[in-house]
Amino acid sequence: MCNGPKPLKHKDIKPLREKLWKENDCKCPICGSEISECEVALDHDHDTTLVRNAICKKCNSLEGIIKSKWKRMGLMNIIPLDDFLYNLAMYLKAEQLPYIHPSHVQKKPKLMKSSYNKLKREIEKANKYLKTPIIIPPYPKSKRLTKKLKELYEMFGIDPEYYSR
Repeated sequence: MCNGPKPLKHKDIKPLREKLWKENDCKCPICGSEISECEVALDHDHDTTLVRNAICKKCNSLEGIIKSKWKRMGLMNIIPLDDFLYNLAMYLKAEQLPYIHPSHVQKKPKLMKSSYNKLKREIEKANKYLKTPIIIPPYPKSKRLTKKLKELYEMFGIDPEYYSR
């Protein structure tokens, strides 16, 4: 008598999947989400061909994608997948450095031309009554609020308006 792994027949898949799913309290053992009977997959290792458990279809699919990428990148020649995933988890949980990557730095908002024109009109009105007129700086090519324009907006009590991002 052979005490090794028992080969499954196609008719055995559904009952085993349901049994494991119920043993997991209808939750995915990976992501912890509650899964319905139509969302559960019988997961198996494609290398050993052995069944692992019943997990949600999303995690089953992602596990396959990760393993496939790990192989295609040649990492299987460097590190076992379980060690790689453990190291990745520890890396992701590690303290982050206090630097924002340049691709995520918030760009300064662009000043609306209509807002600039509103300020310009107010300055022109005021200049009619001033001995020394206020010099109106040109609308900046960068469309960014300059220090001088900021001072003028504050002086005239106008809130600058910006284009939405």
